[in-house]
Amino acid sequence: MFLECAELEPIGTNAYFVANEESKQAFVVDAPLGAFAWAEALSNSLECEIVSLLLTHGHWDHILDAHLFAEKGIDIMGHEADKMLFEKPEVMASFSIPGIEFNGFSINQWLKENEDISIAGFEMKVSEVPGHCPGSLLFYLKQESLAFVGDAIFCRGIGRCDLPGGNFDTLKNSILKNIYSLPNETKLYSGHGPITTVLAEKQDNPFVQI
Repeated sequence: MFLECAELEPIGTNAYFVANEESKQAFVVDAPLGAFAWAEALSNSLECEIVSLLLTHGHWDHILDAHLFAEKGIDIMGHEADKMLFEKPEVMASFSIPGIEFNGFSINQWLKENEDISIAGFEMKVSEVPGHCPGSLLFYLKQESLAFVGDAIFCRGIGRCDLPGGNFDTLKNSILKNIYSLPNETKLYSGHGPITTVLAEKQDNPFVQI
């Protein structure tokens, strides 16, 4: 596995590029501004094909470049609860940054709780982790002992719950049910900030404690 993170504009949102160096295929997790050019450069340097874009949720800072992936015919996966955000992202203008250009796009495959998917030769389990956003998803790669968790949880933090569709109790339950239930050594790759682990958050996260 080749895994690289880029913290991208305009508010330091993480995008992840994951490549299988044997199959020469790759997928991208989230698409902040600049993600497409960054991912395309990596795929060219590794001589691999980007086969999927996985969206952890529909908030504007995670989807600004998604339309560029769509234009290239790359399959995009997300949760149907965020359908409006994907197709008409301008509805988020009131809580974005002035001057941001929004471009809607279509999802090729809707994902749901406990769905098993295989992308670029990697097996992963999909879990729903709403509370920050209704369509928040987690992608768990058991064999690689890691999970992409979007804005559900951060290193010593959690996603904000004051945006439309947010709810702290829902988010807390998501974390307890679908994140803290993962093996302690599982690395958590969040939508913002550094990598953490399940055990570290169980021990030190001030918002959701065990």
